[in-house]
Amino acid sequence: MAMEMRARESIGMSEDLTRAIAPYATALHDMFLHSHCSSCFRKLPLQPPCAMSCILCCSVQYCCSDCLSSDHEMHSSSGECCFFADHLKKASPSYITEGTSDVRASLRLLYFLEMHGLVSSDSINRSSRIGGLSTIGIHEVLEEGGEVAERILKGSMLMSSARKMRKQTSVVFSNGLIVEIMALWAVMINSVEVQITEEWDLGIAVYGPSFSWFNHSCFPNASYRFELAPPNEDYVSDKSEYRAVPASKGVAPDAWHTLQFEEGSTHALGKYGPRVVVRCIKPINKGDEVCITYIDLLQTREARHSDLWSKYKFICSCERCTASPESYVDFILNVPDSLCLTYTFCELTWYTYQCDFRNLNSPENAFISRAVEGFDDILQQAISEYSLGDDPKACCAMIESLLSENLMGDLQQVELSRKRHILHPLHHICLRAYMTLASAYRFRALEFNTDGFKGENSAVSFKMTKAAVAYSFLLAGATHHLFLSERSFMTSLAHFLLSAGRSMLDFVECVKGERRKNVSQAKFSSASCSASSGTRDSMQYHQFRSTCEEFGKRMLSLSLQCWPFLVQSSPCLEKIKNPIDFSWLGTAIFQSLHLSEVDSANLSCTDGLEILTEEQKGCILNLAICCITFCKYLANICYGPQHYLANHAKDLLEGINLAQ
Repeated sequence: MAMEMRARESIGMSEDLTRAIAPYATALHDMFLHSHCSSCFRKLPLQPPCAMSCILCCSVQYCCSDCLSSDHEMHSSSGECCFFADHLKKASPSYITEGTSDVRASLRLLYFLEMHGLVSSDSINRSSRIGGLSTIGIHEVLEEGGEVAERILKGSMLMSSARKMRKQTSVVFSNGLIVEIMALWAVMINSVEVQITEEWDLGIAVYGPSFSWFNHSCFPNASYRFELAPPNEDYVSDKSEYRAVPASKGVAPDAWHTLQFEEGSTHALGKYGPRVVVRCIKPINKGDEVCITYIDLLQTREARHSDLWSKYKFICSCERCTASPESYVDFILNVPDSLCLTYTFCELTWYTYQCDFRNLNSPENAFISRAVEGFDDILQQAISEYSLGDDPKACCAMIESLLSENLMGDLQQVELSRKRHILHPLHHICLRAYMTLASAYRFRALEFNTDGFKGENSAVSFKMTKAAVAYSFLLAGATHHLFLSERSFMTSLAHFLLSAGRSMLDFVECVKGERRKNVSQAKFSSASCSASSGTRDSMQYHQFRSTCEEFGKRMLSLSLQCWPFLVQSSPCLEKIKNPIDFSWLGTAIFQSLHLSEVDSANLSCTDGLEILTEEQKGCILNLAICCITFCKYLANICYGPQHYLANHAKDLLEGINLAQ
């Protein structure tokens, strides 16, 4: 009994597929309850008029009287107020530290469904849905036991107790499950994290069938963004037509009833909660299924399946997961370096490759697989040192030692040395390592860099900042390489490009003390890229591909000039000949860009300069602007021009212009 959403008509890329969809229920994460409005999710005002709170539980805050009045009934009548006032105090310390947003969202969801007649004992007994939301897998979860089952049982007991205090009893079904269990599980597998800034996920939101019926794909053709309703205004229903419509595979009539209610009763939904809009990132033909992604796509097939099963209780059978042979991106994310050496005569095309897999089950490769698992354990330990132990120095040392000993460098040198390196620079473990190192070095740089690169800590601060730039750019470059063969990675690429560009700007600003010099040169050099930065709502695919190729060539040309300096004195980074074009790894790696004679000569030259020259400073600034402009272009396509990612890129570029 599955649902799916299909295109009503043929749609070009970078077009919205839905109106701004209002949520059924929302809940801020615990850490934001006293800093953000529980109704609209905006930051609470620091100046008068001051924030308001519930006078009974004092646990939820509102930015204005309109938000307070719009949310008061939901907060009090759902049992959330009772939950805060009494039962949260009795919960175990471990439960409190795990967070309560899912329980509170479940209370709100259940009240909403009950008030609108969208839940009943009969409807849940007949199907695996509650209010049109999937609850598939709940029986298996409870039978298996474990942490998730324990959390569901504890949470449902707290919900039931809070709901009884507001003089409304729980509904018990013939199969022994109570409605609270079903609602909590529906929230756990249907809610999405609300992110309206780069910093943190503020909370969770549960949407009706018009959003929750979009299925997952590991090669998605759509993404989604969040929008906040205008403050201090009555919500005006968005009557724009849905361009993706549901298609049923045996779903019960109750589910259709929920969808019809949602489409016809927009005013009955939350007044200010964050809206969600689905947007296509690839051209879609009429009748094609529209899919989003539920998980991180930069994972191997095994990791994706494990992630999806643990969170949603299904195994993905999308095009990427069922491809035979497997897609290029899965091949390159997972294949050990020794296999890259074995298959140096593979013929790789834009999307697929062909090679002989007869030796994949050999004892040697079984040993390599165990070694890779050990590397993953080391990486996890290093991340824990950073995130839990607050020791970024130990984290960097552990990961760089791992990369120095096992990361492959120049292919010919590896063959001559006969040393068996297991990891290549595009392996999924390496991508996670780059991400962690970029963050850890950025954190360490902030600790030392109090007055630019001056004073007693100047040398250490300079080294930390330079390493943060190198790893963030390497992560962006590796993701760009994968993006060239699968456009679904553009969302990840946009985020990594912004992070790399911002790190470069910070580095140049600290070195120079300001950003004024070379700005005009940088603007001129990236003009061809920025001129086509996607201000229209849609575009032709060939235009998109051509523009991306121009950005790639520009990043490659600039990286050849400044990469030798960035990797200097870093044993593992020095193994990376270039972070944009990976053809130096050998013919088993897809050569994405055609190098000019000058660029080919620069790629062959690996000697870095010992000092940072004015020319290199300007080159790094050029590269920063190119990365940020590319991010803005991709963000406009994935999310639209008003998304926080596009706005941040725009602000950074305008800041450089003002520095002239």
